[in-house]
Amino acid sequence: MSKIFILDAVSLINILERCESKNLMDYFKEIDIKFHVIREVVNEFNEKPKEIGKTRLQESIDTSIIEIIDFGQENVDISVLNKLHGLDEGEIESALYHMENREYKLVSDDNTVHKILLENFEIHCVWTTNLLQILINNKIIGVDEAKAIYHEMKQNGFWGIKQPVFRKRK
Repeated sequence: MSKIFILDAVSLINILERCESKNLMDYFKEIDIKFHVIREVVNEFNEKPKEIGKTRLQESIDTSIIEIIDFGQENVDISVLNKLHGLDEGEIESALYHMENREYKLVSDDNTVHKILLENFEIHCVWTTNLLQILINNKIIGVDEAKAIYHEMKQNGFWGIKQPVFRKRK
């Protein structure tokens, strides 16, 4: 089983509701990928999305594809918090949690998150579009389907890397 940690509500929205024609979580279930999300990010998500996103989130929690993590910032070194300046509350808690639990692949669709974590902590994040490439690599979807999904996501307000390049698995 692979673990993927979603750092921001934007990525959660992109995964759960930007592709309305398919539930991407069903694809990830096929390859035994589990997503972990800090409760604050879920709270941010629940403030904004359409009903399809809320329904898919609940289904994913019910079937254990998504696990909600409770984490607080108690006893965090102020110098670490200062290096996270510019991130929102959910992103900060997610970053702090990851620093204590590094077995995850991190997902964020916020360039600021990528920059701050890389420059200050040498932590690399991936984009939602990289998750589509993981599905290609595991032969769950083909390149053409990934492109179609990405196009639909863009039409529905996807926010993230501008133009991904999807490649067939070698």
